[in-house]
Amino acid sequence: MNMAQTQTGALLHNDHVATIQTLQTLEGFLTRQTPKRPPDVNDPPVRKMLGNLIATVNSEVGRHFTFEEEHLFPRLADAGEENLGEFLKQEHASILPLANACAEASAKAMEEGFTEAGWKQFFTDCMELIEREIFHIQKEEMGLLAAISMLIDPETDGELAMTFQSMS
Repeated sequence: MNMAQTQTGALLHNDHVATIQTLQTLEGFLTRQTPKRPPDVNDPPVRKMLGNLIATVNSEVGRHFTFEEEHLFPRLADAGEENLGEFLKQEHASILPLANACAEASAKAMEEGFTEAGWKQFFTDCMELIEREIFHIQKEEMGLLAAISMLIDPETDGELAMTFQSMS
């Protein structure tokens, strides 16, 4: 079985794809910009990238993690797969504060611009976020989506998918 055979897995996968696209765009931008040179936040592509980062953190990351922790992981634990949920929750706990810091710095920069020190911190935090989040997504794509297809029955899958969509 693969994740496409579950509605919940497909929805989570779509979030993963959107998050990776945003992070790859951010990484390319950061690499070109370097930590030494704050960007012009009035430049439309820079504003778009910062706005996309904020939206991704708020929708894909925040909503996604909440759904998994409050709705999906308890169902997997009931099916005997408690360790996977606990492991992923620990990763969420290390990723979410960093993601929120990057989103908050983006919002502040869109209003005030970046200071040199603020840009260096943003650069460092975002590069760390990119590394952590992409590695986390890879684990979910390989482990979590497979667990959903093996342990969640079609009726529960439908309920979980509806719950996830209602959180959008």
